[in-house]
Amino acid sequence: ITSSGINAEYREGVLQPIKDALSFCCSWQMGLLYMPFIFSGVSLNFWSSVFITIIGEVFPKRSYIALGGIATGIGEISAGFIWGRLSTKIGRHGGVMCSTVIYCILYYLAFISFPFDAATTTSGKASDVPIVESNLYLTLVMGVLLGLGDGGFNVSIFANLSTVFEHKPAPAFAVFKFVQSLMGAGAFLYCGTLLLPYQLLILAVTCLLACFTFTYLERFPQHVLIVLPTAVPDE
Repeated sequence: ITSSGINAEYREGVLQPIKDALSFCCSWQMGLLYMPFIFSGVSLNFWSSVFITIIGEVFPKRSYIALGGIATGIGEISAGFIWGRLSTKIGRHGGVMCSTVIYCILYYLAFISFPFDAATTTSGKASDVPIVESNLYLTLVMGVLLGLGDGGFNVSIFANLSTVFEHKPAPAFAVFKFVQSLMGAGAFLYCGTLLLPYQLLILAVTCLLACFTFTYLERFPQHVLIVLPTAVPDE
């Protein structure tokens, strides 16, 4: 085998996952998953930056920020056990629907209990008065709900990708992480300037659309034209 042949094989091995990822992007099945990917990225920005910022602006003690992160972590860990067990009974789409309900409850609680300018103030203290007085325990409950909802969406997305693209899962997960990271970065552009109600509106709309497209894909796969790169499993 010549060195040129080895180099050609090496280049082909490097470029093949990229080609597969681009092929997956053009499939209808991946197209229906774009909205869950988009919501996952926007939601990631909310719980990793906006929610923590709000806690720091609303409550006087900085240690409460750590408590908010711990509460979200507890929700994420619990989600792995809860949705992992329930997915066999209610299906992947059932987990997404339950997570959507959890998110809607969370957004409502955040809307009534946090000042509207809590995520955008530059003075170190929010000036708006919330509808309901901010409460630390309610905020910690919201942190747990954030973790549960995020875990439910991610578990369902991972399970769907590993099943649909079982022969070549790496390019499919690459598309997911790319879209998620892109939307997470894009959300940073407005999270420091847009008032909280509008951020919650964006989250709620994308969450409902993600639930609809994912449920449609899971419940009616025969209605979706699947155009995927074929792969022969190794013997």
